[in-house]
Amino acid sequence: LLFSAIIFAQKKDKREGAYSIQLVSVESPKGIENGKIDSLNSTYEDSLIKINWQYAVSQIGFDLLNKTDESIKVLWDDAAFISVKNESSRVFHKGVKYIDRENSQAPTSIYKGTSLSDLISPTTYTTYMSGKYGGWISRPLYNTPTAIWSSKVEYKPELLGQTLKVVLPLKKEDTTLEYLFVFKTIFKEKK
Repeated sequence: LLFSAIIFAQKKDKREGAYSIQLVSVESPKGIENGKIDSLNSTYEDSLIKINWQYAVSQIGFDLLNKTDESIKVLWDDAAFISVKNESSRVFHKGVKYIDRENSQAPTSIYKGTSLSDLISPTTYTTYMSGKYGGWISRPLYNTPTAIWSSKVEYKPELLGQTLKVVLPLKKEDTTLEYLFVFKTIFKEKK
């Protein structure tokens, strides 16, 4: 039986690398001409903003540059994360305590010509576990194999190409501009 388990374990395709996401498309607000997408670097740019996304297993970080000559605001209460199962979830961002993640969040202002470095995490993916080894736990944005004692992870082609989305509404003067960022799951091999 042990011999069979060893042989079965050896047949798994393990590779040096990690699962991640890559920006593939953006639905920009009405009246804003289509911007440029750099999928390799997960960057989007139009006449109002430039945003670069970074994946971090249980959250997505971003650097957002306000290219306008007026302040814009990120409307956190209207932002959303849409999972690979097409389920929408409220998000919370940097500086919000886990216990307060379901409460209303004040908009963040980005002054003209400046940038904001922040992150989003779905509220439903963060829970508190009680007990001796309990605490706050954030589950991954999508389920991927992890490596515990090795730098190699199990490669599963069926996990690639799944879609995640982020709705990020921005307010400029009295106008709400809703951006929809679409990501696909990828595997980045270490070279």
